[in-house]
Amino acid sequence: MTRNTDNQTTQIVSSNTLIASSPKQPVLVKIINMTKGYHDRPHQHDWHQVIYPSRGLLKSRTESHHFYVPHHRALFIPAHTMHESYAMQDASFIGIYLNPACSGALPETCQPIEVSPFLRELILKLTQCVHPGQSLPDRVMNLLAVFEDELRAEKDSALELPMPADRRLQPIVDGLLSCPGNTRTLAEWSAQTGATERTLSRLFKKEVQLTFPQWRQRLRLMTALTLLEQGETVQDVAHHIGYQSVSAFIEAFRMAFKQTPQQFKQGAK
Repeated sequence: MTRNTDNQTTQIVSSNTLIASSPKQPVLVKIINMTKGYHDRPHQHDWHQVIYPSRGLLKSRTESHHFYVPHHRALFIPAHTMHESYAMQDASFIGIYLNPACSGALPETCQPIEVSPFLRELILKLTQCVHPGQSLPDRVMNLLAVFEDELRAEKDSALELPMPADRRLQPIVDGLLSCPGNTRTLAEWSAQTGATERTLSRLFKKEVQLTFPQWRQRLRLMTALTLLEQGETVQDVAHHIGYQSVSAFIEAFRMAFKQTPQQFKQGAK
């Protein structure tokens, strides 16, 4: 594994060491602090993992998806899934590790999770009650069963960005990842990719089950989370990501995340 900082390497190793030292425990919990710019290089765990940032904003990436995990969401990562994470701002997150040998059927792919007030309190309660090497009383096992039920709920796809694999879409993806506010149409991109507008449109739908405008909007809104967390105004964010109308941006954000950009900013404080 490539070393980013000594602190980062210690945290990744200690998570897996913690798992290896308690092979029969059903669940383990670890609180990890990250400074802005912190990067967990690609790694995996033998157990399922739930990432819940109680503060800050994380970006996690697998081979096929990008995920943004703000303070009101969590991310479920199945065991043996290669992933890496970035701290977009100073962050503190709770890592909950679930032993596959003790868990019921859980999602087989990464799942963003909306953290309701109930789920947040459940996570905090598990954090208080679970300690390495200590057996869990029935009441905590019951809480764990409820927690696993919450993980099986319908996923929040607004926080995941599927990445197409077809090489003809790569210039578009790279261009928009570097500049989400780019307003070029598929017809304009076709000259660079060598594929027709119709072909590009078909490929987007086939590769990511989203139309090109839907994929671009999801990228823009996920980028907005980072910019808002960094303190930019709602107006500046809207223009930065390509919205000509601030009100249109606010409505799109509200539809995707069930709160306005200003409410998100207030919750991030």
